[in-house]
Amino acid sequence: MKRLGIIAFLIIFSMSGAMAQLIKVDQEVFGMDCAPCAYGLERGLKKMDGLESVRVSLNDGKAYLTLAATNELTLQKIQEEVKNNGFSARNAEITLKGELLSEGNEWRIKVNGETFIVSDDTPSDILSKLNPGNIQLKGLVKDEEDDRLSSQWGIRIIEVLKS
Repeated sequence: MKRLGIIAFLIIFSMSGAMAQLIKVDQEVFGMDCAPCAYGLERGLKKMDGLESVRVSLNDGKAYLTLAATNELTLQKIQEEVKNNGFSARNAEITLKGELLSEGNEWRIKVNGETFIVSDDTPSDILSKLNPGNIQLKGLVKDEEDDRLSSQWGIRIIEVLKS
């Protein structure tokens, strides 16, 4: 009986981790100034596991990534791949699902080992409706210097999609 309880716990724990993931990333890319640059970046990004589709637009200066239904990608890994291809990753608009936690005066969202700290410039009507638990949202992630990429990000929520 004890073994059955442990197995049930492990299944529930593994399912909760699978529920936290990036869904979509529209990553601004700085330094892309020619079609071969955009093509090279697109090829580099496509090598990453966990992507469903990748499109790089030279005109927009962005990489548009749709992630697979189950993936373990992080924003840090995506931005590092952009950097490894010779460019700087700037702001990103992301769609994610994860666990929203209230810690002190901050809201935090845990996704694939990364923490997104909800910024004070999130509209007050959105902040007032937040509740701890699973959430799906769209947000703007603030630019970090390429040499300071970490697993912690500031995010401005622009829309709560599901809770």
